[in-house]
Amino acid sequence: MEKRNNTGLGLIKTTIERAQNEKSLFNSALKKLVNSSEEELDNFLKGKIDIRIKDGILRLISDNQTISLKSLTGKRLIYQAEKIFKSYIDPDFVNWGLNKFGIATPETLIKVDEVVSNGKFMDVFRALPGTWNQKWLSQNQVIEFCETFSSWLKQGGDATMFLCKIDENKLIDENKPQDNLFVVYVRVRSDGLDVRVFRLERDYVWRGGARHRVVSPQLIPLAE
Repeated sequence: MEKRNNTGLGLIKTTIERAQNEKSLFNSALKKLVNSSEEELDNFLKGKIDIRIKDGILRLISDNQTISLKSLTGKRLIYQAEKIFKSYIDPDFVNWGLNKFGIATPETLIKVDEVVSNGKFMDVFRALPGTWNQKWLSQNQVIEFCETFSSWLKQGGDATMFLCKIDENKLIDENKPQDNLFVVYVRVRSDGLDVRVFRLERDYVWRGGARHRVVSPQLIPLAE
């Protein structure tokens, strides 16, 4: 049996060697740390933030494409957007209290991924780079995307997913993201768009073979 070096340097060396054997996981975790704020890095060092990456769940399909949402007031809400979501609007947008005005958002670059492996909502959205506070879009931005960039919505009955805040004025607890995040689930129907709402912690596995899409903010990489 291999003898372990339990000194501080030995544990660090062992961890790095193990991570390097899983290159994609190592690179994803490193990229996430590089894009973290000083406060988030401090929380990570204190063991408060889980940086695990579910490797292989998502595949970027908007690479080399510029998708930019204009600055928005936050006043347009999904439950009122009948002209955009003509087929169906889930009444739970009202039942769950998701009918309050959001915050203004600046011009935002967007990226689109597709789900290529099975996973629950938590797995899918955890696979996005950045912290939970960097992954969400406002309801106003979801409406704008569906209105302006409808060609990027998944066709054929399967869905395009967005992560939104319950209360856009409150920060997300990185250890309990489900407390202030929900999933918007949009499908293209013959009579228009169908929009539904789901809990982030929903215990259901989405099939990678369906190639659902995920729309999220595009994080700007740090200059080298």
